[in-house]
Amino acid sequence: MSAAAVQIVRLADALPDDFAGLKDEASAEGYRFVDTLQDEWRDGRYHDGDERFALFAAYRDGELAGVGAVTPDPYDPADDLLRIRHVYVRPLCRRDGVGRQLGAALVQQGLALAPRLSLNAADSGAAAFWESFGFRPDNGGTRRSHLLER
Repeated sequence: MSAAAVQIVRLADALPDDFAGLKDEASAEGYRFVDTLQDEWRDGRYHDGDERFALFAAYRDGELAGVGAVTPDPYDPADDLLRIRHVYVRPLCRRDGVGRQLGAALVQQGLALAPRLSLNAADSGAAAFWESFGFRPDNGGTRRSHLLER
């Protein structure tokens, strides 16, 4: 799939139309963090005016392909740190540039607001993916596996 077929959108008013389907796919793979994302959205965290909370959706050929967020790190309250969270790309959309474009948007958004970004990679594949963006393994923080400093 060409990169031009992928569109990244920052969400402001509502979760995407097929969010329930994406959440079901994530749950089937054992990922519950998409449920947490939905709860945080419903609690108003992404639309209360705090620019440090940003939720992005990736669309491939107009269909919801993935989601990801940048938020303050809930496990480390440092003022100079944000966290990349809730990143999920549907299995049929992996390895075609969706994750790369979504990840780039998340890193760009995060580093525009803070000099350090943290995350917790779910597995070795995710670790390698984020390391390709410059993240380094780091166990110095609570519940984080990687850190990126600008």
